[in-house]
Amino acid sequence: MLDNAVSGPATSMGAPTIRVHSPIQSRLGDLYERYRTDDSGQVATYIPELAKADPSQFGIALATLDGFVYEAGDARSLFTIQSISKPFVYGLALEDHGSAEVLRRIGVEPSGDAFNSVVFDERGNRPFNPMVNAGAIATCALIKGSSLHERLGRVLDLFARFTGRIVDIDEDVYRSEKATGHRNRAIAYLELNAGMLSEPVDDHLDLYFKQCSILVNARDLAVMAATLANDGINPLTGDRAMSLEHVQSVLSVMQSCGMYDFSGEWGFRVGLPAKSGVGGGILAALPGQVGIGTFSPPLDERGNSVRGVRACREFSESLNLHIFGSGFKLDSVVRRDYTLREVRSKRSRSASEAAILDRDGDLVKIWELQGPLGVAAIERVSRTVVTKMDEGAGHSHIVFDGRRVPAIDPAAAALTIEIAAQLQGVGCDVLLAGFAASCLIVLQRASESPLPSYESVAEALEVCEDSLLLRARGTAGGEGLVPMRDLELFSGFNGREVERLSAYLTVAEFGPGASIVHYGEASDAIFAVARGLLSVTIPIDPQGRRKTLGTMGPGVTFGELALFEAGPRTASVCATTASLCYRLGLDDLTRLAEAEPALYTKLVVNVGRSLSQRLRRANAEITALEA
Repeated sequence: MLDNAVSGPATSMGAPTIRVHSPIQSRLGDLYERYRTDDSGQVATYIPELAKADPSQFGIALATLDGFVYEAGDARSLFTIQSISKPFVYGLALEDHGSAEVLRRIGVEPSGDAFNSVVFDERGNRPFNPMVNAGAIATCALIKGSSLHERLGRVLDLFARFTGRIVDIDEDVYRSEKATGHRNRAIAYLELNAGMLSEPVDDHLDLYFKQCSILVNARDLAVMAATLANDGINPLTGDRAMSLEHVQSVLSVMQSCGMYDFSGEWGFRVGLPAKSGVGGGILAALPGQVGIGTFSPPLDERGNSVRGVRACREFSESLNLHIFGSGFKLDSVVRRDYTLREVRSKRSRSASEAAILDRDGDLVKIWELQGPLGVAAIERVSRTVVTKMDEGAGHSHIVFDGRRVPAIDPAAAALTIEIAAQLQGVGCDVLLAGFAASCLIVLQRASESPLPSYESVAEALEVCEDSLLLRARGTAGGEGLVPMRDLELFSGFNGREVERLSAYLTVAEFGPGASIVHYGEASDAIFAVARGLLSVTIPIDPQGRRKTLGTMGPGVTFGELALFEAGPRTASVCATTASLCYRLGLDDLTRLAEAEPALYTKLVVNVGRSLSQRLRRANAEITALEA
């Protein structure tokens, strides 16, 4: 489970044991704890078998469109579906006859009366809608089949497609409902008398009683709702349960009539197409995002689950799930993910620093996001992050790349802050990179302590690199003077060789902002950085604006192309902080080659190795970013 404790792998950095929860799972758990002791309402008694229900049972489930289901409480406890079956059987009738014929026989207008009222639309000579008993019985009469057995089999197959499993009928409830369903019989025979349905009436009633007695649980309801939200495709099985055309019709009638004479207030306050049943279930769908199922037997005076209504209302309000709310439709929110081992910042590092980052780079994870971020999108991101941590990823830093995120919903921002707080609580820092100012404002409003944010991913990665280096060796680089023998240009030189080589070098010191080489000038020297930080830039327009390509710190070599050609410089380099470099000019290189050919050869080999390593890293980064 997502909320189980997990441990990261043992690394040189000492990855901590973590315990991270999905924010969606936490919300469901909070709702369950808040309402499980609410003893308002009464279990249904007009069907004697329903009176045996345990009033203390309460379950909540939420299903996502990629097939993940969250559960809290008694989400696996079985109960009879009752009226929640009505919209699904209505969809089957639409598939059997088409909307024109079904609309001729059954309306789609709210009745304003109780679900079992003996009231019809006299102008159209038809039941008001398929969600009241009169409409549901007329719907059953439209289900095709050569026999009651065949018709029932088609209904059971329908629910198997929606739940993703074979469903059964509670025979005790069926017999109890059949024995006491006199009001429904009266409705059916009045409809027969008015020409709303035809014989055999008893078969139609039997089919209706059996469909209401199908056993489901809150998890099933969430999956069924998610199937509707997913345009009729079951997110668990990938199978189409209903055509898109009829899914739209079913959701429309659920939105206006699904909660009986509470439908208007439900639509106003909760704002989700929904259907309730006297067995204690409620099913609600947010098209394009999630499906919700609840179960709690005690009902209010309108026949809706008390706990279910209250939990759905609070859940919808807290996460802005109202159908006319955020308007964000979930797509593929994670464009790609990679680690710092695969892609590093634009800062050139020394060989020793690079080795540490190669060793510990998997501790930093980057998630590149795309599209507007609603609750369902953040749920998927947070679940993915939590799952990876659950599998032992043990990250020390997570970077959310928001360059392709145009907007974020306030409720989604709150979930982002919540999961970030949990991660920070187990020693994993969360950084934002590339988010638009409008998104950052929404995120800042969701927290008193805003997450650290950076204009670019490269800046965020450099911060992560500095943190890894600081933890590994007590310095983030750029401080102090690096001895010549530790510079990559002079790698493998012994003390005597370094001393001989020094005769050909010039020590050059630069203050902050000082120019070292200029774009377009002749390449006439190689430099080895021994102290400070340098920035690499290129001009981008005649007005003098420049783009920073990267930074360099101690140990790094630049200007190597001077060895092979004296062409123009392809970038400018200036000191960001007080810096010291060893300069080896072309004239000095010529003298070195003549006087010390062995030293010259070692120097050329080091330059070649440096260029090769940079090329390999560039290729690896391109591969990671194109994956």
